[in-house]
Parts: sequence; C-alpha cells; structure tokens
Amino acid sequence: MESGVKRSRLAIAVLAGCLCLCGAAPAQLVLGQYEDEAPLGTWNILGSAAAAAVGLGGAQFARAWDGSASLVNPALLLTLPRLSASISGSFTGASLYRYSLVNTGVVQSSGNPSVAVVGVDQGSVALRAGKWALAAVVAGPESYVRPAISAGSAGYELTFDQTGQLRIFHAGVARRLPAGLSLGVGVNFAAGRLERATVERAADAQRVVTITADRSERTRGFFLNGGLTWEATGRLTAALIVRSPYVRKGPGRSLLRYEVPVAGTDIRIDAEATNSYRQPWVVGAGVSFRITEAWSLAADGAFFGWSRYGVTSFEEPLPRPFRNVLRVGGGVEHLAPSRLFGKPVRIPFRVGFSVDPQPMATVHSSYFALTFGTGLELAALAVDISGGFGREKGSGRSLKSGKIVLSVRYVAKPS
Repeated sequence: MESGVKRSRLAIAVLAGCLCLCGAAPAQLVLGQYEDEAPLGTWNILGSAAAAAVGLGGAQFARAWDGSASLVNPALLLTLPRLSASISGSFTGASLYRYSLVNTGVVQSSGNPSVAVVGVDQGSVALRAGKWALAAVVAGPESYVRPAISAGSAGYELTFDQTGQLRIFHAGVARRLPAGLSLGVGVNFAAGRLERATVERAADAQRVVTITADRSERTRGFFLNGGLTWEATGRLTAALIVRSPYVRKGPGRSLLRYEVPVAGTDIRIDAEATNSYRQPWVVGAGVSFRITEAWSLAADGAFFGWSRYGVTSFEEPLPRPFRNVLRVGGGVEHLAPSRLFGKPVRIPFRVGFSVDPQPMATVHSSYFALTFGTGLELAALAVDISGGFGREKGSGRSLKSGKIVLSVRYVAKPS
C-alpha cells in the first residue's frame, strides 16, 4: 500500500510538472515566425490566389482569372465571362528553425527542418448577368503542418506531431456602377482545426513509463470582405480591397496522461476550454495595366493590421508582440499566340517579385520571392502553372518558402 501511495504521489508530481511547463511555455518559446497557429510559409495570407496571380508576384486585387478572385475582391467578378468554374491545387514547402519543441531547449536540430504539403487550394463557380455577378468559393488557404519529431536513445523516445488547416466557405456578389466603377461584397465562414500530440516513453528492464500530451481544437468565425474597382480606361484598372477583422474561436481539448502498466498506474487529466484567435483587418490597393494586346502588368500592396492580433488558449492569453506590415508584389505577363492541332491558342509567360514582411516585432523578418508561370489558353479551357520561391532575411537562419500552384478553369461559350 505504501509503495502504491508513493507511486501515485510521483505520478501526480510529474503531471503537475507538465502543467507548470505548459504554463511557462508561452514566456519561453519566442518563436515568432512559427508559433503553433502560424500558417506554413507566411503569416500574410489573403484569399487563395490562382496560379496566374501567383506567377505575377501574388497580384490579385485588380485582375481576375477565375471566381477565386472574389475571396479578395468580389468586384472583379464583373470582369469574368458569363459562366466560369475553376479548381486549383498546390505543393507548398517551407523550412523552419524554431517551432514547438525544436530549438527551444528540448530538441536541437543541426539545420533547418523542412516540410511539404500537397492539397487542393480552391474550387469556384462564377456567374455574370447584366450588371450583377455572383460567385461561390471553397478554399483551403492555410496549413498548420509541422515537421514531425522522433528523437531519443538508450530506452528514451520523444515524438511530436502537429497537423491542421483552415477552410473558407465564401459567397460573393458584385454590382456594376456608373463611371466605370464596380462594387463587390463577400461573406465568409472560416473553419479551422489544429491537433498536436507529444509522447515521451522511457523504458528499462523493470517498467515502461509513458507521458502523453494531446491538444486539439476546432475554431469557427465569420468575416466580410469587399472591393471597389475602377476601369479608368480600356487598359487601366485600379482597385481597393478590405477584409474585416474577426475572431475565430471554438472548443479546445487537452489530455495529459501518465501510464506505468506494470504498476497498474494510469492517471489522466482532461481539460476543455474555448480557444480564440483575433484576426487582423486588411486593406489594400492594386493596379492592372495592359501595355499592348500581348503585354500587361499588375501590382498589389496589402496592409495587415497584425498589432491587434491576439490568442487565448485554454483561458490563457498568449503573448504575440506583432507589428503591422505591408506586403507588396507584382509582375509582367506576355501572351504569345500559337496554334495547337490547327486551332489558335495563347501561351502566357509570367514573371514577378514580392516582398513579404513577417509581423514579429522583436525580429524584423521578410521573405523576398521570385515568381514565374506559364500555361495554355484554349477557347473554353485554360491551364496555368506557376511557382514562387522565397528566402527569408532578418532571423539569421535564411529560411526558405516555396509554392507551386496548378489551376484549371473552364469558361462556358456564349450561346
């Protein structure tokens, strides 16, 4: 009986230590670029850019290729054909240095761990009739995946895994106004999930001790976005966009478990709370200019109000010393006429550049990216493939980020 009491006291002490460590972690883990909830690649994600926009440095405020443009500027729906549909998929890769347990005092890496994610970015349908246009979009703009951890030796093993993503369900409407103006508004439902699991296992000849820490959450939120475009001339289009601030929140669940099977010990501490993420407002401006029938350019600038970002996890406000940032990007497109099986086609060539400052206030870090793309435009079908590859400066780790996007869009022929 006495030995059983001692084992129980030891288990409770270990779990209490785990809880103390969890409470201290926010003050210790000054991660910045890769907090647990940070999107893979960059914090400054707005909408889900089509491949053509990615090739132009991410410029998507003043020019649309498909219905996904409604995620950032619904007014552009009036520039699309009468009926169109699109789907995009991507391969996203990034290198990280500090995240979770890695390089924060628990696990050390010899270099920058990297991770890659393949997924469907968006699917859209857009309809234009007279002075009105509508669109419905389902997008997956953010991934929270991290490189898995598996380390240990001499009977000790530590593993860590994190997965998660954000989905956006969007409906947009646009109305043509006098003087070359168009106005659009979008309603968005955001649904996010995040799951983290850490397992420590120590074994010797007498027993196996396992300590597990699982956390999961599901968050939801609504927000609005809008845009105003001005077709100044047949060649020049200017645009303003805005996204409202909003709070994404939902239930979070935590399980701390201490197991010693040989001693019959299995102690569990379950907890539930409402987690929340206060998302920033965004405003931006863009321009699209057609130089000739074959040559055009586009450029955007987006201001993210990250200084108001906030996180509450299991009733504890987490420190996020962020600053406001301005992301800019643009590029040039050339449409080369050609023929395929005797039918006229166009082959676009795109190149662009972007500067993407990250919001951490303590370390000023930015990604500088070069983008490029091409494709094939038929009468009713178009395929675009683009890529962007960036290198980070400011943290001293020279992190890398890259994305390749493939988009297919269909345009209904006029009756």
